[in-house]
Amino acid sequence: METIKTYPDQVTKVKGSLTEILSRYAITKTALKNWTIQEKESYVDFIPKKIDPPLFQEQEAKIVYEDEACLVAYKPFGQLVHSDGSGENTLEDDVNSYLALQNFPYKAKACHRIDTSTCGLVLFNKIPFLQNFFDKHFRDQTIEKEYYVLVDGLFPWPKKRVKKPIGKDRHDAKKMIPYSQGKEAETLFEKIKEANGRTLLKAKIFHGRKHQIRVHAAYLGFPIVNDRLYNPNHKAGVLGLESMHLVFDSPIQTKKVDIEVDLDPRLADFI
Repeated sequence: METIKTYPDQVTKVKGSLTEILSRYAITKTALKNWTIQEKESYVDFIPKKIDPPLFQEQEAKIVYEDEACLVAYKPFGQLVHSDGSGENTLEDDVNSYLALQNFPYKAKACHRIDTSTCGLVLFNKIPFLQNFFDKHFRDQTIEKEYYVLVDGLFPWPKKRVKKPIGKDRHDAKKMIPYSQGKEAETLFEKIKEANGRTLLKAKIFHGRKHQIRVHAAYLGFPIVNDRLYNPNHKAGVLGLESMHLVFDSPIQTKKVDIEVDLDPRLADFI
């Protein structure tokens, strides 16, 4: 059998002994409290005590990658990753609409978030008791995240590393600022090309703080195109920021999953 396989009758079979499985996938006792566990000779059945399948709502998400344990969806500009209580349609809704049409029995959950105004790749966990597997990799910073960044001005450095802690702006609840007593944050910018008074960069982030790339770009004096919070010369239009590259471990794969997308056409039009 496959390492992990989920069936429409809400049974997930995982190859190995229970002890091996719990260690291999960093599964916590809390994660198993709502599951019935049946140990077999060479695998373990995980059966949910409560049935809560995904439901089709408004539309399907655009799926860029999928295996038995996770998927990567592409979030459009202006959409929330998950609910903020407003009732707006979210990427998580669209992912679960997709899974409902596949007769997959569990609701997926986003492993991280990107800003509403940002487009791009978002990783989702499909099997509830594996959530800590992905959470641990984000905590340990073993997941690589890169972005396309379109900034105003001609960026003078081929590469530029910014190590600047970030904290909340006490004068504006919507904003973050460089702050010596804030949370550690590091961003590596790399120039791709420049034209029309703008520069297209690639940014690799470490730590993943709120608005990290936006704050660090503005700190260098090169705010992101159409950034309403950090660019005083912003105009109406899409934010020049796209989550374009994810490298991560999946419980299913023996090597890292490497997913990359091209620059969004709406950003390409700027340069």
